Amino acid sequence: MDPPSAPEGVLPSTSPALPQTSEGVPPDTSFSVPPIASDHDDTSSVSAHDPLPSPTPDGPPASRRFPSRARGGTWKDGPALDRRYTHGQWKTGFTCLLSLPQYALSIASSWGQPPPAVANVGRSCSPRHGTTRIRHAHIADLALLQGDWSGFGSAISTGSPSIFFAHLQPDLSDDPGSFTVTDVQPHILAAKSATNTADNPTYGQAINSPHAEKWWEAMESELTTLESDLQAWELVPREPWMHVLPCTWAFRLKRFPNGLAKKFKARFCIRGDRQIEGVDFFETWAPVVQWTTVRSMLVLATRMNMVSAQADITAAFVHAPLGPEEHIYVRQPAGFHRDGDLVLKLKKSVYGLRQSPRNFFQYLSSHLEKQGLIPSQLDPCLFVGKSMVVVVYVDDLLIYAKTDREIDTLISNLQAAGICIRREGTAEGFLGVDIVRSGSSITLLQVGLTKRIIKSVGLCSSLSTPIGTPAETTPLPKDVDGSPASGSFNYAAAVGMLLYLSGHLRPDIAFAVHQCARYTFHPTRRHELALIRIGRYLKGTMDKGLTMTPSSDPCVDCYPDADFAGLYGHEDSQDPHCARSRTGYVILAFGCPVLWRSRLQTEIALSTMEAEHVALSTACKDLFPLVAVIRELSAAVGLDASFASRIHCKVHEDNVGALTLARLEPRRMTPRSKHYAIKYHWFREKVADPSHRVTLVKIDTRNQLGDLFTKGLPLVSFVHLRRLLMGW
Repeated sequence: MDPPSAPEGVLPSTSPALPQTSEGVPPDTSFSVPPIASDHDDTSSVSAHDPLPSPTPDGPPASRRFPSRARGGTWKDGPALDRRYTHGQWKTGFTCLLSLPQYALSIASSWGQPPPAVANVGRSCSPRHGTTRIRHAHIADLALLQGDWSGFGSAISTGSPSIFFAHLQPDLSDDPGSFTVTDVQPHILAAKSATNTADNPTYGQAINSPHAEKWWEAMESELTTLESDLQAWELVPREPWMHVLPCTWAFRLKRFPNGLAKKFKARFCIRGDRQIEGVDFFETWAPVVQWTTVRSMLVLATRMNMVSAQADITAAFVHAPLGPEEHIYVRQPAGFHRDGDLVLKLKKSVYGLRQSPRNFFQYLSSHLEKQGLIPSQLDPCLFVGKSMVVVVYVDDLLIYAKTDREIDTLISNLQAAGICIRREGTAEGFLGVDIVRSGSSITLLQVGLTKRIIKSVGLCSSLSTPIGTPAETTPLPKDVDGSPASGSFNYAAAVGMLLYLSGHLRPDIAFAVHQCARYTFHPTRRHELALIRIGRYLKGTMDKGLTMTPSSDPCVDCYPDADFAGLYGHEDSQDPHCARSRTGYVILAFGCPVLWRSRLQTEIALSTMEAEHVALSTACKDLFPLVAVIRELSAAVGLDASFASRIHCKVHEDNVGALTLARLEPRRMTPRSKHYAIKYHWFREKVADPSHRVTLVKIDTRNQLGDLFTKGLPLVSFVHLRRLLMGW
């Protein structure tokens, strides 16, 4: 059977009339055009150096015309193999490049292949796909994927199946009533997760989106930076013994804190998941700055009126060279392919390699130390100088100094050392956090993220009303026998965004978010409603954030609290987790919250006093290192030595039993407390050390800020404690 003929004036995808050599093979098959609408990386497409099957006298071989029949393959096997051009076909269609923008021409000439936007121009449609191109964005808009699928069966039974059945499921049963979800192609089920990927599209989505030109310019810029500016690799012939890693494109639309588009960014990444330990990598660990350090520095900088600047390093990881023992080979990037059977031999730590973060941090640390900045012993991402502090968060730098000249001098010195670093304004907008200054106060906001959370849980409608508290007064149990989750929104994605928000600047939702996060992998309808309640609370407080007004008193206050066996009676009494108590605490530096936690205790407490003492001991494990960091920073921000010596701690405890046991002199254990002697003696040793200057004080339960992190509170109590903690 001959393949279908192409319309007049259109190049056929596989034509028997192409020029042939004496052996009956096309003159050149070195060019390979990637599928324009594919959402897969190059590991699922046909490699550029795979040999083409030899043609038959009647046209293309049967394996090319009907691959699924010849080899038992799937529908992916047909179109993927039909998207190959011969040299003769490419010459015929080269005139289409004349209408392209200049940036496309430059890439086509340098890499020997057209940009993806014209890869399929002049090619007839595959008989497997018809004339309509189906993409995730189209499928995601169908009614089938909106909300639950309760009405899906009736739509089938009425004889009006959706358009995608004709294209993606050609073998659908003649009996619509026998249709089940397992009969649908995986791409239909996966499309539902693609409804919120506008900021992180795949390669296929990016080059077929309305912003395709922006994404293509980002890809061109990325390759120019890697190859021309940073000499990240060299092209070498492929050898059989090489372990060649696949690669992919990662796209990100960066936004301002208010949600507006900031930058289209394309990153060429290596598939690090295919690396082999001992062959492609050895050590991988790299540190990340703690947000406690960032907030502490914000408080001190506000108190001392320091100048701040945010700096970004272009293609940061690629600055770091690979070690002499590392030999890594990678395929050429999708959309750009040079002639010949060539691969990339890496010379720098390209993104995606497991060792790239470690190599870059070591590289940057060595250059910062040459500028007189010493890494902190308590946070390796904090670099302290005589009058300057630098906070490193992967490839972003937050710089504080007394004058702008000092910051400019540091950046100039780093640029002279070969680092592509540039200044991007002040600290406002650092990691998506908007910092608003008002006199001696600063307010941290994330309005854009808050809006995305509200949208993700389906609360965009004006009919959804705000609520006063983020959690009910009763705890959130497992609800094993409850109704299953509706799946109307992505539970795990919403929890992830909420964890980011609560960990940065919304301590008022920390307890509610942690409750929901426990059930990320098996939520029920009750857990979904708890997440929606948090969204309703955020909708009413969208323009609020964390307000910090540093005081002149050099005091660090700690508010620990515990909820003894709070889940007992609400979950299965045979489950030991229901007997665990909850620890919650917040630490304030100069009157500003800089650290907070809400978590279940790792052991089962036998009394309220024990649960409170465990919470007290856990809080102090964060308190003492934080005080040491503040003392270390005080000299760099211009505070005299006497100020550092006057920094003291106050631990506010509302349980009389735990407070009495902690104050006993000489230290002693009782029959009721000797089983947790290790925590007791550790804490007492720290309290007795005069260098820590720790004071234990009694506080009224109504003013115990730790209550916000251990239980759901009534509206009046919640608003009162929130005002004390967050200023509103």
